[in-house]
Amino acid sequence: MLRSAEVANELRTSQNRLNDAQRIAGIGSWEVEPASGTVGLSDECRRLLGFNKEESVENLHQAFRYLDRSVVKQILEKYQEAVDDGTAFNSEFQMRHPSEQRELTLRVQAVSQIDKNQKRNIIGTLQDVTEIFNAQKQIHNLAYYDVVTGLPNRVHLNEKLSYALALAKRSGRKFALLFLDLDHFKQVNDTLGHDAGDELLQQTADRLKEAVREYDSVVRPVSFQKNNENALPSNHTVARLGGDEFIVLITNIENEQDAAVVAKRISTTIVEPYKIAGTEANISTTIGISVYPDDGRDSETLIKHADIAMYHAKESGRNSMQFYSREIHDASLQRFSLEKKLKLAIEAEELQLAYQPKMCLATGRIVGVEALVRWTDDELGVVSPAEFIVLAEETGLILPLGRWVMLEACKQMKEWVLAGLDLQSIAINCSAVQFMRSNMTELVSEVLSLSGLEPNLLEIELTESLLLQDTEEGIRILNELKARGIQVSIDDFGTGFSSLSYLKKLPVDKLKIDHSFVRDLAVDSGDEAIVSAIITLSHKLSLDVVAEGVETEEQCRVLSEMKCDQIQGYLVSKPLSADDFRNWIDNAGYKDLMRLAS
Repeated sequence: MLRSAEVANELRTSQNRLNDAQRIAGIGSWEVEPASGTVGLSDECRRLLGFNKEESVENLHQAFRYLDRSVVKQILEKYQEAVDDGTAFNSEFQMRHPSEQRELTLRVQAVSQIDKNQKRNIIGTLQDVTEIFNAQKQIHNLAYYDVVTGLPNRVHLNEKLSYALALAKRSGRKFALLFLDLDHFKQVNDTLGHDAGDELLQQTADRLKEAVREYDSVVRPVSFQKNNENALPSNHTVARLGGDEFIVLITNIENEQDAAVVAKRISTTIVEPYKIAGTEANISTTIGISVYPDDGRDSETLIKHADIAMYHAKESGRNSMQFYSREIHDASLQRFSLEKKLKLAIEAEELQLAYQPKMCLATGRIVGVEALVRWTDDELGVVSPAEFIVLAEETGLILPLGRWVMLEACKQMKEWVLAGLDLQSIAINCSAVQFMRSNMTELVSEVLSLSGLEPNLLEIELTESLLLQDTEEGIRILNELKARGIQVSIDDFGTGFSSLSYLKKLPVDKLKIDHSFVRDLAVDSGDEAIVSAIITLSHKLSLDVVAEGVETEEQCRVLSEMKCDQIQGYLVSKPLSADDFRNWIDNAGYKDLMRLAS
């Protein structure tokens, strides 16, 4: 009797250990006798299926009490195959645990066996694989979805496009790709910080998804789908390529106008003000559109052509849209060719500098020059600065180009100083991209060190609109330059967003009056009043004034009467090469202008 009690105790101990092991591993065991339909569940199996200790589970239907019908059907089908054919099965399903109130992912495995009495039994395990499933889901999301916005990424987009292409080829229908770029996003990112930039991207993603949903209700109402037996289901996708670039895939369109409707809806949605980091931010979007099959028959071509159309729209003015066309493609190829040539010309130092003299109106003497970059290509001939400077800014080539211009100009100025030329400064234009994206203080220090030029002989010219993009950062950089003895002037003054309140804060030495005010100076009383006010204001702020684009003696006379400090333009001299400028100075080519001095 004692022996039987010991055996029973050992059996209970072993069973408890097995239950503990199953609980720790998250694996339960179960058994079903098909002939009778009876079910045996381990404690861990009961817990995973949502049963407490008091609940009775006698058959399969009771065991599936807390599972969705679709899941029950799935398991019963596989169970029946095991009963009929003796096959093993392995399946996963999700359930909402009734007591723990959480979603579980469970894996059920089973095999069929014949016992000693020749009865078929189904035995198996039930395993909690929720953590494994969630980890796999997270890995999948990282691979297929953008971390910031939660939108499909480039990999996922390519899969969606492959599906859309296959569907369109079978059905003969069209679909459109919209390539979006956010206008002025970098300014928001730089001003408010990257966290604010991410928040802006998230809000943009939400607006894009909503705009695409509204497309179906406006362009494809429910009645359309019901009444058109040939209608195909929509499978639109909003994806983020990276940075501030998005792709919208609009499937099953009737014509190009459908894509235009979506683009207009998106533009209207995006332009609404955003609340970011406690402040209001405003952006817009520029959209390029390609349509299958007219603009491409594969994913890469369609994306490329939509991108080309978007860049063409940007060149024509932001906050707009543009369909792809062959003409745009040809223009893009021409632009790419020009970019390649410019890059090679910068690397080979094949550009040239020209120097336009500045004359002091009080003495009639040449007091400085402005360095201007010129480019003559063997095939293209003379390329306008208005063309290649803009291209350099858009492509980032302005950084190496700007450095080369500054270094060459400073070397030339040092050469003139050593030759005894009495010049007060050499002025160099600084691009907005160069000013904000390069370390200007470090660049200037490097150039002065390499050229040996004294800091007070270098003058940096900046446009006023550049400084208004980020006034505080601009003032910080200018203070660093001024601390090193560099002269600073504001170019094209009066054409941007002139503000007296910010002008008095800027650490600058000169204002340059734009030639548009000088052109009609002797005949337009309005221009005369503006120029007079600028000169008076500048002198009150202890700033020198340089008038650009002076071409006639009458313009010079009016400026002299207004006490303008310096003039620059064809009346003094057109831009000259370094050798021609030296000959012009040595031969007193400008001496006849001294009679114009006040």
